[in-house]
Amino acid sequence: MKKILFALPLLFAMIFAACDATIDDKQPAASVTADELTNSFELVARSEGNNNITVALSPVHYVKVYSSDNTLLAEGTNPTFQVTPPTTDLSVYITVINQDGSITKSSEKSIHISEYTDLPAIYEQVFGLENGEYGTTVWTWDDTLTRYWGNGSWGSDTTPSWWGAPDGADINEQCSGKGMPNDGTDAWFSLSLTGVETSRGETGSVKVTEETAVAGWGMGTMTFTGTVPLLGVLPNDGNQRCYTYQVLQADGEHLVLAAQSIGNSSEGWFFCFKRIER
Repeated sequence: MKKILFALPLLFAMIFAACDATIDDKQPAASVTADELTNSFELVARSEGNNNITVALSPVHYVKVYSSDNTLLAEGTNPTFQVTPPTTDLSVYITVINQDGSITKSSEKSIHISEYTDLPAIYEQVFGLENGEYGTTVWTWDDTLTRYWGNGSWGSDTTPSWWGAPDGADINEQCSGKGMPNDGTDAWFSLSLTGVETSRGETGSVKVTEETAVAGWGMGTMTFTGTVPLLGVLPNDGNQRCYTYQVLQADGEHLVLAAQSIGNSSEGWFFCFKRIER
């Protein structure tokens, strides 16, 4: 029995030593300088201008990769990430934790993107895909619905359920009253990787992701810059413009967006569109 008792601590020590394979063995033996870290990595595209990027490291360390606006893109000893439209030029930096616990940050390096591949399925449903190329889709109010604009329950409804147009309100009157008189009947907006155009004469850009604000509700998020979709305001928040929407439906022919009210988090505004040709 004594032999067994004496042997157990040694056995446990051997097990713990063997299992202690963490990121520590990829930390630098000595503190790395910012210049050394900058020189240790390159941004390598899958092909010239492609949006799928690998951070090649030499020597190999466990690093975190950030965009210039401090968004974490990836981490690891062979980190990869994907650039999504409309970004065409991206600057990134990396950080590493030294053995003494200090963190070294590199200088930024940039890469230009001219080709987008392997994007999430939502891109095809929003922009259309033909012969391997994303295109331009044009949208107007979906007048086949009982209500194609109005409010309802945020996080559960998929179309306006409380009040809206055309059942209960006139879309042209609503648009005029909210300072967007050209957004009513027959108005339109277009979406493409290269930008957004509207029948009100405004232009901008749009970013689409598969991230959702409420688990199990919706397909992704659509964020506009420079302009908004038709009647893209929050009526119960002073008619201020809204630039971020949940994508509740996108099947190539129908597009339903939802925006959350600011003053009432349980209220959502719903925008239902159908695809047209121009």
